[in-house]
Amino acid sequence: MTANAPEYAWLDGRLVPWDQCVVHARSQGAFWGANVFEGIRAYVSPDDGEPYAFRVTEHLERLRRSMKSLHMEIDFTDADLAAACTDLILANDFGTDVHVCVVAYFGMGPNFDPLAHTTETGVHITSTPVPRSAAYDRGVAASISSWRRIGNDAMPTRIKAGANYHNSRLAQHEAVRNGFDTTLLLNSRGTVSEAPGSCVVMVRDGVLITPPGTSGVLEGITVDTVATLAGERLGLPLERREIDRAELYVCDELFLCGTMSELLPITSVDRLPVADGGPGEITRALQGHYDDAVRNRSSHPDWCTPVVPTPEGVVA
Repeated sequence: MTANAPEYAWLDGRLVPWDQCVVHARSQGAFWGANVFEGIRAYVSPDDGEPYAFRVTEHLERLRRSMKSLHMEIDFTDADLAAACTDLILANDFGTDVHVCVVAYFGMGPNFDPLAHTTETGVHITSTPVPRSAAYDRGVAASISSWRRIGNDAMPTRIKAGANYHNSRLAQHEAVRNGFDTTLLLNSRGTVSEAPGSCVVMVRDGVLITPPGTSGVLEGITVDTVATLAGERLGLPLERREIDRAELYVCDELFLCGTMSELLPITSVDRLPVADGGPGEITRALQGHYDDAVRNRSSHPDWCTPVVPTPEGVVA
């Protein structure tokens, strides 16, 4: 058991003690990674001290698209899952920013066969406190991975499937062994796809650029947020086009973009500094606007769901 583990998790319709949130080792979700998931963050507002979950609707819509791609059906509605996230956050009562992971998985197959079709499914939800990374201010050093991003002709790259993330894990571990903080994966065409668990946004000549959906990326909710904020607050467009490796070496700014990474500056690529080697002005401005948005201080209150007790209340 992990030290200082959260008190509660959520499993198939009810809050349970953390140690009881388990699925069988022989389930398809555990054995072959036959699951899909979403990570949702809840941020404490400095104005009222209350937590707000960010873009819950969009995350659960993407979870449904992921399930559709795997022919998966579950017994819970989006409203059920949103209420479960709320109840779990309140039950654990961390008093700080929180990351919530919602996982829908396949259970046992006939004769315990991990390849066989099964309609047995389940959902587990866990939440953990997630303070902001120190790298948010200083930035990170990135490499170009020797591993290529999986292609959409091999796996559905637009969905958050657990099995897909072994690709990210291999690339990230290689980068850390080689002295980098993170890495960027190229696709089969040799153009930029994404980082392990994050999208990539580049700035050149006052334009934000991110790889298109056809480059093997997950279609990011945080990227969509950045596109809206950049247009509204800075008057800057976000262009979706291919980016080659050499263009990263000469760009003006570069940052990662994702629920966990938030907006994380990349200050070097393959030990070449990005511009002057520090976080750029546009990145810094967007970080400020993003922080306002997630803490319910922007013109998009619809993005922030108050974490308040559901009508049924929190029942363990």
